[in-house]
Amino acid sequence: MKTLIVVLALLPLGYTYYALESAIHPIKILYTTTGVGALLLLLLSLAPSTCQRFCALNLLRFRKTLGLLAFVYALLHVSVFIVLDSELDFVTLFAKSLKKPFIYVGVIAFLILLLMALTSTKKLFARFSRYHKAVYGALVLILLHDFWAQKVAGAFEYGMMAIGIVLLGERVWHECRFDMSKRH
Repeated sequence: MKTLIVVLALLPLGYTYYALESAIHPIKILYTTTGVGALLLLLLSLAPSTCQRFCALNLLRFRKTLGLLAFVYALLHVSVFIVLDSELDFVTLFAKSLKKPFIYVGVIAFLILLLMALTSTKKLFARFSRYHKAVYGALVLILLHDFWAQKVAGAFEYGMMAIGIVLLGERVWHECRFDMSKRH
């Protein structure tokens, strides 16, 4: 089943290959595919906990796979910026960043996802599991990054924002309820 998830998650990259052949702005297509892929996979990686609480559907075994796939897409997204768009010219990269502050928000989110990916092995997760809640902050930053990156936010951006708010709101509600039950 995990193999199927990986194959399905990588399908957009196959579409990207064909879209690039006729593209006027290929870098924009790469930005969009990798950015949207990272966001959707991150949202999907947070959904199993909510599904288990509300639907009694146990999908927790897929959470790590989805999270790592979200990181792969985020890594590709950052690579497009550094390698293809800025051509490894870090002066240009820095100049672009000054003009577009949403890039800083994206970099912070990427660093959080990088730390999550590096500590996702069984041995390291046992030591760093309490820090994995930082993924919620990464989601907020990614949603903000996506929203700011658009010239005009559309239905997709508002939809992703709504799904993110629902998933994060459910987490906060669950944590608060769980903490209060511990006190009594």
